[in-house]
Amino acid sequence: MKFLKLKDVVMIALLTALYTVIYMIAGSLAMVFGPYGHSISAGICGLLTGVVVYFMARKIGKFGQFMLMQAIVLILMSIMGAGYLPWFITSMIGALLADLIASRVSKPAVWKIAVASGFMHVGQSLGAILPSMFFMESYKEEWIARGQDPAAMEQMVHYQSGILGTSAIVVVFILAVAGIYLGHVILKKHFEKKEMEAKAA
Repeated sequence: MKFLKLKDVVMIALLTALYTVIYMIAGSLAMVFGPYGHSISAGICGLLTGVVVYFMARKIGKFGQFMLMQAIVLILMSIMGAGYLPWFITSMIGALLADLIASRVSKPAVWKIAVASGFMHVGQSLGAILPSMFFMESYKEEWIARGQDPAAMEQMVHYQSGILGTSAIVVVFILAVAGIYLGHVILKKHFEKKEMEAKAA
């Protein structure tokens, strides 16, 4: 198992910057689906950022890459006022699982990267879904105190709990997995070319 070096950290920071921009776009696109869109926004992010995550997993391929990416995202979101402890915990657990699945070898199989992305993005979504299911009142109070409209908060909790919340977890996982396979299709020739060049050298 290889661990991150300084140059890897720099590369991940740059890729995370791109990931975060797409993350923000995904959040806006999720609004098209109404309150349920917020529940699956992490999946839309996973679909759109699959090429970034796939590139990182194949280019760097070292343990800690997913956790570092998530940590940077969480710090940036906290600076923007969106930090929330349960979200931090579930996101980092998801990223740890992703590293355990796909960061222990330098060239993981595509399906491993796909499953890793699924867990990472489900981890993000659980930061809102679990509070809606298990400590709804304190969750609503927290965000209403931060300026969230009470009626909008009620709708969000409705779509993030029960059967709808469970379905959102499944949708997020599927979208994140699909994003990796899309990234694989886009970048396949790039990495094949790099491998041929390395063999020729």
